[in-house]
Amino acid sequence: MNIFINKLPLLTRVLISALFLLSALAKLYPTPLYGITKVFEEGQLIPMGFSEGLAPFISRIIIGFEFFIAFAILQRNYIKKLVVPSTILLLLIFSIDLSIKIFSGDTENCGCFGQLIPMTPLEALIKNIFTLLLLFYIYKNVEDKKDSNFLLLLSSYLLILVMMFSLLPIPSNSSAKQMSSFSSYVEKDFDINNGKKILCFFDAGCEHCMDAAKSLTSISEEIIDFPDVHIVFSDTEEAKIPDFLNYAGKDYSYQVVAFYNPDDEINSYLEILGFEYENPVVIYLNNGNQMRFFDGTSSNQFVEEDFKNIFK
Repeated sequence: MNIFINKLPLLTRVLISALFLLSALAKLYPTPLYGITKVFEEGQLIPMGFSEGLAPFISRIIIGFEFFIAFAILQRNYIKKLVVPSTILLLLIFSIDLSIKIFSGDTENCGCFGQLIPMTPLEALIKNIFTLLLLFYIYKNVEDKKDSNFLLLLSSYLLILVMMFSLLPIPSNSSAKQMSSFSSYVEKDFDINNGKKILCFFDAGCEHCMDAAKSLTSISEEIIDFPDVHIVFSDTEEAKIPDFLNYAGKDYSYQVVAFYNPDDEINSYLEILGFEYENPVVIYLNNGNQMRFFDGTSSNQFVEEDFKNIFK
């Protein structure tokens, strides 16, 4: 029994390390750019109040910090004076945001573990409280090394940050081109990697999709040189496409894709969007760089006024 008690502080640190490593990796699921952009930035950071320009930097700094904590909590360089307190501060900030979401009635996936482990704000808050208790236990039962090396900690975190920004470069609004992950699915006549483009995924019978398309028409009439729009419809309500375009007020370029094709999963509507999606989906691209990704009818929904501001 005494052996277990003596080892408990170390076991607690290993548990915290595993938790933060899982949290960092989960935010990069199912693909790093999709997870960090759509799920973490647009699903969590931007609703918290970070601007679209700042969110990509904050996301990489936070995920890099999670990777850093997974390493730093296992050693004792300034673990009590710096590592544990800064981790507690980060969790408190996110816990306050989660509390606000709970009181507002939000039950959507908070994005704490990305799409790998969907969690409601309440579930995430309980997880944070449990983690904070473990951190307070570590703070009380672990001492700093007498010869703690601050430069070792700082260089470790900076190295992780360099890797984060190198492996996950931030898309720019410049002329630099790249191949969008949607390129192979979109008809070649609509080159989404050339210039500013808007790619939409709609169901023809979806009222929210119809309203989003009508909003795009309205914005296009106000903004000079508004990007070309291409719609990918699922075949679930293909017969309603003429009525959809009539409601939208414009004859948009479009294609129809099987919602699910067991003989060709690669080109199914579900697979293109990563098997987890909420219509309507509106994606703004610049030379193949994904600038914004709107989906669903909750925190990341397409809002006409917000989208219009992008082009002002």
